[in-house]
Amino acid sequence: MKKLWILIIMMILIVGCGSKTSEDKYKIGVLQLADHPSLDATYDGLVAVLNEKIGEDNYVLDYQNALGDPSNVTLMAQKLVDDENDVIYAIATNAAQAVYGAAQTVGIPVVFNAVTDPVEAGLVDSMTSSGRHATGVSDVAPIDIQMALIKEVLPNVKNVGMLYNTGEINSIVQIEIAEKEAEKLGITIIKQGVSNASEIETATLALSEKVDALYNITDNMIVSATAQVTSIAASVGIPVFAAEDGKLDEGILATDSIDYYNLGILGGETVVDILVNGKDPKDIPVKTVTETVLYVNQDVAESLGIALPQSVLDRAQ
Repeated sequence: MKKLWILIIMMILIVGCGSKTSEDKYKIGVLQLADHPSLDATYDGLVAVLNEKIGEDNYVLDYQNALGDPSNVTLMAQKLVDDENDVIYAIATNAAQAVYGAAQTVGIPVVFNAVTDPVEAGLVDSMTSSGRHATGVSDVAPIDIQMALIKEVLPNVKNVGMLYNTGEINSIVQIEIAEKEAEKLGITIIKQGVSNASEIETATLALSEKVDALYNITDNMIVSATAQVTSIAASVGIPVFAAEDGKLDEGILATDSIDYYNLGILGGETVVDILVNGKDPKDIPVKTVTETVLYVNQDVAESLGIALPQSVLDRAQ
């Protein structure tokens, strides 16, 4: 009987050593701005790294999704801070700004992702050294490559339209870059700002009458309305290009995009560096991805009567 009790105790100890107790588990808060494939992919990349590097039994995720509602963003950011998470992972610029502001006084490390310009957004001092309790991953789009793609597909293109949310600083940054890159190719950018989703239909109709193509940047409000934008554009024979590949099946003609799952992997590695390796966010440079993948939608091309160049088809996945 004594031997049996010893065996039972040993088994309990062996099982217990495999994972942390609930009190010892890492607490990781997540705030995602909205629901769409690219942002989802940055979350999936995070989880993949955590499972591999920490073990799924050794951490607890407090996942919040604001569904694009600014009031939700503020409330959820504060909740994640009040819950005393060990680190907070914020997906998209507005979410990152809200979390950073809420966590500033208590010093909870913030790891952001899918933020186009973290310096302009006030999250870090520089891309090489954040100097603050936040660091992360930038999703700055390869706009030069994407403008070149539009020119390659539509050699006679003159005007390209861009819809954007006037409340998203990352969108304004992208437009400024696009204007410079487009000018090099003899393209004029015609921009149309909206302040809420109800204005997108009218703005798209007005813009489509003035341009040869639309270019959807990584603006969360506009990306969430991709199907609406492409439907309106298609009705007047205008193709829509995109800065990311998450909405290709919703009427986008083509994109030469970075991979958001890879962004999530980089973000997850930063979280692990802070939690497990004891690194200070202020000493971790902001990471970026430079590799792109070209995708085209042949069905959209055919419906618009656009013959994609062989040079594009040869590179497309």
